Amino acid sequence: MRTRAPDRIAVAALAALTLYGCQTWSARLPGNPFDREPPLTLERTADLRPPEGLRVTGSEDRQIDLAWDPVLVGGIAGYAVLRADDPVRGFELVGRTGSRFDTVYADRGESDDQLGDGRTYHYRIHPHDHEGRVSRSHAYISATTEGEPDVPTGVRTYSNLPRRIVVVWDPNEPRATTGYTVLRSPTEAGPFEPVGLVEGRVTTIYEDPVPGDLRVMYYRVAALNRFGGEGEASEPVRGVTKAEPLPPIGLAVEERRLGSIDLRWATNVEPDLSGYEVWRAERDDDGWDGERLVGEVGAGGTLFRDPEVGCGQSLRYRVRALDRDGLTSGYSDPLDATGEAIDLRARPLPGAVELRWSPARAWPAAQIFAVRMGLPDRLLDTVRGQTRVRIDDLPPGRHQLAVVLTTQPADGADGAADPVDAPACEIEVEVPAP
Repeated sequence: MRTRAPDRIAVAALAALTLYGCQTWSARLPGNPFDREPPLTLERTADLRPPEGLRVTGSEDRQIDLAWDPVLVGGIAGYAVLRADDPVRGFELVGRTGSRFDTVYADRGESDDQLGDGRTYHYRIHPHDHEGRVSRSHAYISATTEGEPDVPTGVRTYSNLPRRIVVVWDPNEPRATTGYTVLRSPTEAGPFEPVGLVEGRVTTIYEDPVPGDLRVMYYRVAALNRFGGEGEASEPVRGVTKAEPLPPIGLAVEERRLGSIDLRWATNVEPDLSGYEVWRAERDDDGWDGERLVGEVGAGGTLFRDPEVGCGQSLRYRVRALDRDGLTSGYSDPLDATGEAIDLRARPLPGAVELRWSPARAWPAAQIFAVRMGLPDRLLDTVRGQTRVRIDDLPPGRHQLAVVLTTQPADGADGAADPVDAPACEIEVEVPAP
């Protein structure tokens, strides 16, 4: 009875599956499972000449490329490629070629990681005949994949930069390097943590933003390949951020005037200063209020005039320095100061009050006001060339009075500049009943 062609194909497929369970291997390549290549049997029943000239033609990119000379005698249909991590534990079939003259094979492994970096493998190349019988004889060779990327050389830092450290190194020679990892630690002993990834073999600079001034950091650099494999890191190198300017010293009052205070301090030693800031706090019944910036002085100056000082006002000053990179020093020691006053005194009289004050330079006149809460102050009198005045017609009770020294000219004077007023000096008086 003749067997039909479809039945013969089914029988052949069943036979192939049966042989696979009896130490056979069918080519594990994508394609038609019913191709004409016979499954290989590893019984090694064939007796064919082994190939000669087996050699490694490449070991980069986590693969090993092999080549050998074709065997020109015997019924050879191709070659079986067997591989072992450890030849003592035995070899496994990893591939085959399809003809006598197909004498190259690229072993890329079976996983996404392929064959790994710096891994050694052992290979045997067996001829096989047209019935898939693998020969007893074989050629042997071992090969090692390209190792992890080399340790980067020439690693160095640029220090004394404002809140950053620049790390540079020499490019790795092996083309397998595709980038670098920059690692950082505050101590030379570590632990080192990755802070940056630099892409490209010849891109060998990394600017590391470091929060803080005069901060010491240690760096190591490790090379990467395209599979993410990381080589050994370089030896640690140290970098230091730029120090902030020193706090100014010697802050003192140079001169006091009614309405202003002149300050001075010692010059900072830094050669790249951009200037100084003057900060002031004011004292009230609840203590010192919030500090605020009241002025700036250029790098060459160490004097500042505060033109907005109240009569007898309690103030606290601090100064800090700035450099051209935007770094700011700490504050100087605080300086407490009191605005100049006029020693204002009051003598209550029946239905009146007499005010006296000490003479003040450059203030020829004085205006006396009644201070009214929530309303404009009311002018009571103006005197010139005097340091006392009697205010009549004040009702009995408590009054808040103010004396404002001024440069206001006499009535009818012409050609004078606009008047300037000193800050108001206030006093509270109790006017008795007549």
